[in-house]
Amino acid sequence: MRALVVRFSSLGDVILTTSVLPSLKGAGFEVSFLTFKPFGEVLRGQPFVDGVIEVEKRKLKGFSDIREFAQELPSFDVGFDLHDVLRTKVLRKFLPFKFYVYPKKAILRRLMVLFKPFKAKWLYVPELYAEALKKAGIEIKNPRPYLFVNEKLKERVFPLIPENAVVVAPGARWKTKRYPIERFGKVVELLKKEGFNPVVVGGKEEEEVGRFLESRGALSLCGKLSIMESVAAISLSLGVISNDSAVVHMARAVKRPVVAIFGPTHPAFGFAPYPDEGVVLTRNLPCSPCSLHGKTRCREQKCFEIEPETVVEKFTSLIESH
Repeated sequence: MRALVVRFSSLGDVILTTSVLPSLKGAGFEVSFLTFKPFGEVLRGQPFVDGVIEVEKRKLKGFSDIREFAQELPSFDVGFDLHDVLRTKVLRKFLPFKFYVYPKKAILRRLMVLFKPFKAKWLYVPELYAEALKKAGIEIKNPRPYLFVNEKLKERVFPLIPENAVVVAPGARWKTKRYPIERFGKVVELLKKEGFNPVVVGGKEEEEVGRFLESRGALSLCGKLSIMESVAAISLSLGVISNDSAVVHMARAVKRPVVAIFGPTHPAFGFAPYPDEGVVLTRNLPCSPCSLHGKTRCREQKCFEIEPETVVEKFTSLIESH
């Protein structure tokens, strides 16, 4: 039996699909994964994925583009849509096999933004993905993201990672989702005082931020690592402090404790670590969440008035408990 799993974006969401892929493989399926470039990097070489199909986002803009792409895909016995957006809805129409679709809970998330009491019931994305597989008769208990990091990759990254390393991730897709850099600078200073060695990860867009944190005592690897090299770096660390971004899920996938800082978004949306994976920091203000994806016009950003001392205290307690 051949299964096609579809999750186009983004990086963190793709990583979270690994919470169900091993069970799909274990059920006897040959698993192929369809995603946007460059996210396929995290799935190549994983023992529970037999093939990765990557496509550039710009090549699937229109109706005819998707139809043509569908005609080029190999045949499968079953599909799992773990994205359920317009592109995947259209793609499903052109593929001649049954799809199981995950319950996205998009309306509930929007209700959380409009009517704050709805945030009292937290979602967890791995459990929602698991529901899609349950429809196909595959039961998954305690789904957790998982990435295998091979030894060659670890050996390549190992010389860059100091002893007692703590990975710090100041980036996020939207600027308004980022814990203020001055506060992150203070976090770095406090970590140094506690005997840790902060290591900053991020893409080329975080290079300037990385240089600022280097001035506070961190080692910046921003723009120097591939996606999987960043995952390897995290696997060699004591733990992670990150904004609500893909790095949180990288940490979860390699079983490193993570402190996840939420501002305009909210952990109830489904992207928070489980209690056994890490700690969530959110002020949970009456106005929170003010945005579904973190792209907000709020200038006050009181949701980020979380003291650096609190961040470091939560982190040290977390790694002691792990």
